[in-house]
Order: sequence, then C-alpha cells, then structure tokens
Amino acid sequence: MGYTKEEKAMIWLDSFPLDYAKKAALLRAAKDPYLLAERAEALLPHEEGAAGKVFEKMLSSLDSADYMKGLLASYEKKEIVCVTCFSEHYPEALRNIPDPPLVLYCRGNVRLLSERKFAIVGSRKTDADILARTEEISRGLSRCFAIVTGIAEGGDTAAVRGALESGKIISVLAYGLDHVYPAVNRDLLKKIAKNGLLVSEYIPSRKSEPYLFPARNRIIAGLSEGVLVVSGGEKSGTRITARLAYEYGRDVFAFPYGIGSRTGAGCNRLIKEYAKLTEELVDITSAFGINLTEKEEIELTENEKKALSAIGETPTHISAIAEKAGLSVSSVQVCLTMLEMKKAVVSCGGNRYAAIRRP
Repeated sequence: MGYTKEEKAMIWLDSFPLDYAKKAALLRAAKDPYLLAERAEALLPHEEGAAGKVFEKMLSSLDSADYMKGLLASYEKKEIVCVTCFSEHYPEALRNIPDPPLVLYCRGNVRLLSERKFAIVGSRKTDADILARTEEISRGLSRCFAIVTGIAEGGDTAAVRGALESGKIISVLAYGLDHVYPAVNRDLLKKIAKNGLLVSEYIPSRKSEPYLFPARNRIIAGLSEGVLVVSGGEKSGTRITARLAYEYGRDVFAFPYGIGSRTGAGCNRLIKEYAKLTEELVDITSAFGINLTEKEEIELTENEKKALSAIGETPTHISAIAEKAGLSVSSVQVCLTMLEMKKAVVSCGGNRYAAIRRP
C-alpha cells in the first residue's frame, strides 16, 4: 500500500499513546502533519511525566527510517489499510464531525467508505422477532446503502447477517484489529473482513475498554446518512449513537415497542423526542426518496436484444432462437450466457432457454 507523505505523518503520529486532544493540538500547531514530523523538535512540548516520555520516543523514532518502515510493514502483514483524514477514501461526512478520527484502520473492502452509508444499531438484549425484522430490513437497505453497525451480539449482529451476503457491511470496532471481542464473534469478524469491511480508530494492539464504546459510537453516527435503532433500554449505548446522529443532522429512525417493554424503552423515548417511527423498510427508503419497488432497466447489447426478443416464456431451443434472431448459433450462445448473468433468461436444459418477464 502506497501512502503520501502526509498520510505517513498521520500514521506516525497516531502510533504513539497520546490522547486525542494532544494529537489534535499538535496538528493545529503544525498546520500540516508532514511539518509536524519535520519540525518535531521545535513543535513537541517539553513536559514531565508520561506525556514527556512519549514525546521523547516520538523524537527518537525520527532518527531512523526503520521505525516507519517497520510500522507500515506490520500493518501490511496484518492486511490493514490506514485511511487517514488526508486519504482519498476518508468519508467527507465523518471529516465534518467535531472530533473526526485521525486514522481509520481498515481490513476488507475500503471502497465501501466511499458508498452511501446507513447505520443500524441495537442492544445485546433484543427479542427474537425484532432480530428477524432487523435482518430483513438490513438486507433490504443494503441494496442502496452500505450498512454500518457494531459487532455486539443481538441487534448489531442481526444487521450484519442481513447485509453480509451483499458484502455491503461496515462494522466499527471499539478496539484494535489484533483483538476479538466478544470472543463468540471470531468467525463473524472473519466473514466481515472477507466480504465487507472492519474499521477501528485504534491501533491494532489496543485492547477493548468499556469507555471506548461511546467514542466508537460517534463514528457509526458520523459515517451514516441515517440511523435505525432497533432495540435498547433507557440508558442503552444505542441512545448515545442516536443522540450523536441527531446532533450531526442525520435522520434517526426507531422501532416502536409496547408499553412496559424494557428492551424497547429507549426506542419509544427516541420516538417521543425526535426519531421517526419505523415499522417497515419503506419508512426509511421513502425518507431518502428511494423506491425499491421500481425495477432497474437491464442494459443490453443489440445482439442481446435480438436474442431476447426471439425467446418465449416457454423453453425455446437455441437453434430456433438463432434463426428467429438472424444470428449464428455461436453468437447466440454468447448472448444467452450474458442474458443469464443479467437475470433476463433462464436455462431449461437441453440447449433450451426461457425469458424471465419483469413486471
């Protein structure tokens, strides 16, 4: 993976154990991340204690090219791509939140960061019927959005399962990519990395800590055009994600629950305050002007059009198709292969084909 000098400077800065505020202050002082590395001795403050020792390590790391070479090599070996706020794939919507991550450590399809994104979040304690509904809506929304969620059991994993087949799934982690939490999701994390995208703002070695999850939620909210809350109590972490999304100007949606439901009390509260009551997929898609019932036009070549017009809804032999279309059998065979891939015809065996008529 090739990085610009600005990207390398951001990766260098983020590799040290300084809190976000200190890193942001250093960047403001330097105005350019590359200048921070180039003029580190003048720009790094002289402090005592833990921060001072970190600054000393930062200075010493610049005396040798081995530090950055080793760091980037270790990320490449772990199949981690670093997307910094100076990178092509860094989402503009995330850049505009008050405290955007300096670096996103990614494993999987980084191009998903450039697609339209919608978040689905839920609590660990989610009723079975809500899990099924969440999976269904996630599957439907993944036709037009990359689905953004966490990885917790319950509502999050239902959202993952719904979008995983399409590959349009982004799971944001509250720990580094070297770790797995909860352990039961090891296989699911592998599937997401293979078919979708895992994202973390933490260096790979960073372990999970309870206080990292609220910070993670700002990324889920910041990445997305809207957020659906499928479950959560009054003090659930899903309420944090919803509040942040609302503050960022995103649309917030929530499933309604019956009176006295503990697993949905947070959803009902959100609906009272600002969330849109959501029961079906269309409640979300209509808010974005999307009509999933409309069928997309299939783009066909002239020969494919001729072959398709020569096929009936009852099985038609390839020789009859070629004769009616005025094409050679070999040309028709190529057209039929493409038409099958475009789901316009179906093979019925014995070199016979039938058209799939769209409503």
